[in-house]
Amino acid sequence: MSSPTQAVAPVAAAVDVPELVFASGLPGFPGERRFALVRWGAFEGPYSLMVDLDNPDVRFLVMPPYVFFPDYVVDLEDSIAAKVHLERAEDCLLLVIVTLGSTPEEATANLLGPVVINLKTREGMQAVLAESGHSTRVPLRAAA
Repeated sequence: MSSPTQAVAPVAAAVDVPELVFASGLPGFPGERRFALVRWGAFEGPYSLMVDLDNPDVRFLVMPPYVFFPDYVVDLEDSIAAKVHLERAEDCLLLVIVTLGSTPEEATANLLGPVVINLKTREGMQAVLAESGHSTRVPLRAAA
């Protein structure tokens, strides 16, 4: 990406991606590096599972942030884009990890650490937007 930061708007929906490579793993899961992105729930629904290909018990519920947070825009630093060889914003799939609660009203999204995926190379990483003011546990119901 050519500027120091570039706003990345989320792709319209998550797509089934057979294999994603996270060279550095994920925060808290440094050894988990190969994932598949598969739809979860209703086919037309916004949710997908990011499933570890080497340990299928490790999985993360993800969704495009625009579903509940239409104004969520990430200023992606060049260093983050470079880690996944992202050259064009159009090639970026931006997802947020969803944590389910005991009731649907308790579900939250991690807006502080979006998952950045280069759709061309299938490389991904979880970015940490330390200066963004976002939180790791933003209620979905508050945004609806």
